[in-house]
Order: sequence, then structure tokens, then C-alpha cells
Amino acid sequence: MSYIYTVLASMGDAQKFGEAGATWAGERLKSHGAMSSTASQIVMGGEMSGLAVVAFEFDSIDGAMSGQAAIYADADLVGLMQDTQVQVQRRNLFRVQAERGTRDGEFGSILYMAGVPADDATMEQNIDMNWAHIQNGANGMSYMQSVASGPAPFNATAATWTDSLDSLMVASASNFADPDVQKVMVDSKVQILGRVITRRLF
Repeated sequence: MSYIYTVLASMGDAQKFGEAGATWAGERLKSHGAMSSTASQIVMGGEMSGLAVVAFEFDSIDGAMSGQAAIYADADLVGLMQDTQVQVQRRNLFRVQAERGTRDGEFGSILYMAGVPADDATMEQNIDMNWAHIQNGANGMSYMQSVASGPAPFNATAATWTDSLDSLMVASASNFADPDVQKVMVDSKVQILGRVITRRLF
């Protein structure tokens, strides 16, 4: 599975940042080893509202570390961050443990979770159970295991992408009402710590 290096940041001009990411900046990131990159602005999320989540996907932790250094050595990318008043609040590294569908959609949802870590085979079984419900309201879903997030109450996240948040919430409610899902959550001591809702920048 791949690794996702995320940056939580404030931005003075999110629109300009998004336009650059959808064109030249996204291609530049690929030249630094990123398999993919996305950016979304948190719209609903308590004190995190207004911040942006920028995600860079790499094939290894070494690749993520090299890519991070290359980004900050690239004068054009540093200039973009300066022009759009990017202020980094937090960096995280996650491992994509299981995934279904695609990372396409105007909106997104991120669930922050704590619980007993599960092996990859178990997570593949679990995501099939969840995806049976979530696919009715989402284009894709990823389970990500925290690798380096500093002192934080969560050790995993579940990200979903959708073009209709109403449909996603209906599918999510159906998922959490499933007795089999509830049993897995109890057995794994899973706690949902919070959710943020995002709008795609690129």
C-alpha cells in the first residue's frame, strides 16, 4: 500500500492554490515523486474550519521524506506557498491500509478514529463490510493508519469522497446501524473521535 503525507494549513488564497494544484503545481509534484496529490478545504469542522488539507501520495516512507525535502527545495512551489500565504499547522504521515472506489468528488469527509490496530487482511474484510453501505453515497473510501502524527488521540482515519454529502450521510448512518459493523467496532474498541467535511480545491 502507499503512504499519504498530509499538511494541515491555513491559506490566504485557497482558490489560487487550488488552480495551481490543478495545473502546473500538480505536475511538478509528480516530478518530485508524488504518485498523486489533492487539496481540500475544511468547511465544517469546528476549530479546523477554514484550514486546508493537502495530501501527497508516495510509494514508501523514504519516498515521502525525499519528496517533502524536494518540495521545499523547489523555488516555484515555495513561491506558490508564499503567494497564497500558506502557513503549515501540522504534518501527518499515514499508510493507506485498505481502499475501495476512487478519490473523485466535489466533497469529502474525514473520520478521526481510535482503536486497536488491525492487520491488513482484517482491514480488507472490514472495508468490504463498510463499502457495501458507503458505496451508495460515495465515490470512494480509504482507511489510513497513522504512522507519524505526533501526540494525537487518533491512530487512524477513514476518508470518503462524494458529490452529494446528503447521500453520504444516509449511507454512513446505514453503515453504523449494521449489527455486524457494530460488533467489529466493539471488538476493536473503535471510537469515532470526530468528523470534518471538506470541499475539493484540486
